[in-house]
Amino acid sequence: MASFYETSHIDFSGKTLEELFVLQKELKEKNRIIITERIKAVKIVRDIEQDYKRNDDNLKLILKEIHRHEAIDEAKNIISEDINSIDNFNLLNGDEILLITKKMDKTDYRNYGDYPRWIDLEKICKEVIHMKKRYPNWILMDLEKSRQTNTLPPKSYYYYKFKDEFADYLILDIV
Repeated sequence: MASFYETSHIDFSGKTLEELFVLQKELKEKNRIIITERIKAVKIVRDIEQDYKRNDDNLKLILKEIHRHEAIDEAKNIISEDINSIDNFNLLNGDEILLITKKMDKTDYRNYGDYPRWIDLEKICKEVIHMKKRYPNWILMDLEKSRQTNTLPPKSYYYYKFKDEFADYLILDIV
């Protein structure tokens, strides 16, 4: 049994003009149905591709968020013993802690005397907490070393970039 969409070789021998017109009409109708079905199939494939792309994009966002959470947890674990003495440390959110641990001077100065592992960690945290106490809606968005004294251990100064509740950015050089 031949499929509706299969093409077959048509025998034109002995066909009258009237029969050829009927056959032509039937084939045009089949073409119209095939084109309609093809349009539907293309739309279905396009919808499936869009769904797949949305799902894939969401999977990438979820993976990025998982990595961010893991990085925050790791940063908290790394600095947990160094921050126990800092009052109001809970004012810092996970992204701020991650940013501080990524951007601060991570030289371990314990080998040079009775210094903490990271000499800037407590100072940076206290400065950010101080600003967050004064301006509770501010969020630390970036931290960059601005200068450093040439002593041992060095004294570092940082630019602090905050975002306020109006999504305006403020860059502070706290001395």
